[in-house]
Amino acid sequence: MGTTSTLAFHQSTGAGELSWRLYEELFEAGAVYLELDGVKVELRTREQGGADVVIRLPIETARQLGLHTSVPPEQWERACDSNKG
Repeated sequence: MGTTSTLAFHQSTGAGELSWRLYEELFEAGAVYLELDGVKVELRTREQGGADVVIRLPIETARQLGLHTSVPPEQWERACDSNKG
């Protein structure tokens, strides 16, 4: 069993859309992760262009960005639990 749990995701259907996944580490309190696939950045780029980027966000920042609106309320509550870990 993995140590992550997907909270919300979007799979690209092509036409310039990006795939993304919002997830939590099951034993880490206070943060969620936003993974963006194929974005243009000046980091480690892929040969075919773009890169995969994972951003660690404090729960409050994720809330300010509105990311919690893509997550079922009971899953968001679990992600926000400060006693996990």
